[in-house]
Amino acid sequence: MSETVLLVIANDEERLHLRRSLSGEGWRVLPAGTGAQARKVAEGQDFGVAIVDNRLPDERGFQVISAVQKPGVSTVALLRDEDTMDRIVGIELGADYYMRSPVNPRELVARVKQIFRKKEYAGASPGKVYVGDLEIDPEQVSVRKGGEEILLSPREFKLLHTLAQSPGRVFPRPLLLRQVWGEDEYIDERTVNVYVQRLRNKLGDSSSKPRLIETVRGFGYRLVKPDQRS
Repeated sequence: MSETVLLVIANDEERLHLRRSLSGEGWRVLPAGTGAQARKVAEGQDFGVAIVDNRLPDERGFQVISAVQKPGVSTVALLRDEDTMDRIVGIELGADYYMRSPVNPRELVARVKQIFRKKEYAGASPGKVYVGDLEIDPEQVSVRKGGEEILLSPREFKLLHTLAQSPGRVFPRPLLLRQVWGEDEYIDERTVNVYVQRLRNKLGDSSSKPRLIETVRGFGYRLVKPDQRS
């Protein structure tokens, strides 16, 4: 699944605001301000969600939705109250979700989270995860590196498993807090730093020259893909 969002919004300020909100969740955002730009971006990029404003300067949003749809892509149409007929046409053309425009950024983020969560559950496999010489078994809650078992605490395991499901993806610290510790834990972002250091120590990694877990300054962490290692 591609955790990338195609964001097609005509208004520059609104597009920038929404882009920041979506990027803050760790998702890659492909912005476009017109239907023509959206079509051009969609030709050479993979994305999992397309968010399209119905009011574009060159064409209606439902036309863009029809053009950019591809297997595995969920579409969100942003409609105004008076766009009733366009909604009917959009349904016929296969739009998946509808939201009122201008959209509340928090509501949009929640919707995209829901979409990606459904995709994750639909494609989930109980099998092991392999990244380089790491073997992560979610059923046994075990980790092996180069064939040798590494003993991790449940929280350390969950953090590593979260990173390993999307090697190369940068996870912001707030996102890791939510996914690994949950919404109701009274902890701060320093907790993530501590647990990452614990993982590095147990996996034989180095904070100064990391080959497994890399710090992205001012943002968060990512598990380095094997072909990205120096």
